[in-house]
Amino acid sequence: VLRHMADGLIAVDLEGRIIHANQAAMDILKTTPEQVASTDYDSLIEGIFYGDMSLKDLREKAQDGPQAESFETGGFIYTIRYDKFRDELNREAGMILIIQDITQRHKLENMQMDFVANVSHELKTPLTTIKSYTETMLDSCPEDPELSKSFLQIIDSEADRMARLVRDLLQLSRLEYKQEEMHKQDINLTEILESAVTKVWLQAQGKKQQMNRLFDPGGVATIYADKDQVEQVLLNVLSNAIKYTEPGGRIDIDLRLAGSQVNTTIKDNGVGIPEEDVSRVFERFFRVDKARSRAMGGTGLGLAISKQIVENHEGKILLDSKEGKGTTVTLQFPLVSHRGQRNID
Repeated sequence: VLRHMADGLIAVDLEGRIIHANQAAMDILKTTPEQVASTDYDSLIEGIFYGDMSLKDLREKAQDGPQAESFETGGFIYTIRYDKFRDELNREAGMILIIQDITQRHKLENMQMDFVANVSHELKTPLTTIKSYTETMLDSCPEDPELSKSFLQIIDSEADRMARLVRDLLQLSRLEYKQEEMHKQDINLTEILESAVTKVWLQAQGKKQQMNRLFDPGGVATIYADKDQVEQVLLNVLSNAIKYTEPGGRIDIDLRLAGSQVNTTIKDNGVGIPEEDVSRVFERFFRVDKARSRAMGGTGLGLAISKQIVENHEGKILLDSKEGKGTTVTLQFPLVSHRGQRNID
């Protein structure tokens, strides 16, 4: 049990000799059984445990009972719990230490704090606007009908923004906990893509952008999926391509079969994303240019929702981008693996 436990365990006698160190402890200390057998505790932890962690220090701090501390080394965060242990005659015999890797837990806690801070900020902004314009109308009661209408339109717009944020948060939560109701059936992804392109066509024309259908609209690529959710993903990616591509830009849409999967690619020559931010674009509320993104609308949750939807369909969403050159988003879905079609829509 001690040898195979996931946490590191070290037992040291009063002379500093290591009585036992399991494999997890040796992995953390980057040592071998031979080094453990020939090295005392203080020498073994040198350069790895920082602060007052010598055997003498541990014994002094454990006078009042079990103790716990945290430390970081090699990019990992560990918590170490230690206490004295006694022999069968109740005499102090040494120290026992348990080392636990809490790197992932620490990361999740930070993400949770960031999430709460982001939600608070996103809700506070429209609330502040609604409050200020409402107070202005209550205090001064503008007689100009046009001015009153303008104020009310701003209040209405900000209320809609809050509603979108709450709606997206609820959907993302349901998707992550597999609580979103799905109506899967065999669907032709080519038809869904053609429909999505048609829906955003006027939006692209308004910016004089060139949208190129590189796929055969009459082709068949059958996947087993929820039609509405897949279309939501396609519309989100297409809308982002239009939003972040300058007027007169180019957007290429393609769909290709690749073995047992189908790849849908949406490529633009827009503003692109800095290299250091590419890995973060699927994080909730992450925006490359916060001021510009908020001015363009959106909640900062679109790609996070899209990623969850695609993964719930056993697919992948990939993003490649270069700042100033453009962005390519690839959606990969598994093709149906059977002959014939079930309830194809």
